[in-house]
Amino acid sequence: MYRRFIMPTLLGVALTSVLCACGEAPATTAATTPSSSKSVDDREVPCPKREWPQPIPARAIGNKVNYAMMSELDCFNVTKALAPDGHDVLDDDLSVSKDYIIVKITPGVGTTVGMDDEVVLTVDTHMPGADAK
Repeated sequence: MYRRFIMPTLLGVALTSVLCACGEAPATTAATTPSSSKSVDDREVPCPKREWPQPIPARAIGNKVNYAMMSELDCFNVTKALAPDGHDVLDDDLSVSKDYIIVKITPGVGTTVGMDDEVVLTVDTHMPGADAK
């Protein structure tokens, strides 16, 4: 009976020790990394402090509008997201616009734009050439 309670306790202590050790490793590694390293995620740098102009990211194509606006396109001046019927999905509430994906970006992917330059998305509920669901 005693054995049944001691094994889970020992496993819990071992797991806690491993997790605590893992949680400390990045802090030690980060302290030895030079601050000028380019390994910092661009999204951690405030938009005005980034190097501008920047190219329109290709990885935004095929992503849902709401996701891309919070990640790849977060610092770009996206003024419209035009659906096939011509309406701007940025004016929709979240429950309506959540299913739209980016099929085209104007100016084109790879074009360098300033932080205040207008960027327009063309969106649809499916990628061109894919079967509509």
